[in-house]
Amino acid sequence: MVNFIKYVGFAILAAGVITFLYLGLGMKTYEPGLSEGYTYEEPHPLRWVYAIASFLSCAFFGSVLLGISRIVQHKESESEYLKGIHEDIRHMKARNGIID
Repeated sequence: MVNFIKYVGFAILAAGVITFLYLGLGMKTYEPGLSEGYTYEEPHPLRWVYAIASFLSCAFFGSVLLGISRIVQHKESESEYLKGIHEDIRHMKARNGIID
């Protein structure tokens, strides 16, 4: 479960980088040329604003998933540690004849 959440977080970060590059470098506007009969292809004036906005949103959600995976991993290791402590306490009580 932890690895799945971590990989989804990295995938969202990678999608954010790809989207940033695609929008920043490839977003165009098309204006018709009335006298020539064909269209002009020009870069969109707000392409970098849209690219940065998409990158920031993907970076936020990807980072949140990476943080959640770290928290879950820490809680799992903590619960394993506590299980070991409880098992040791039970063995010590059994050795000394103490019954719960």
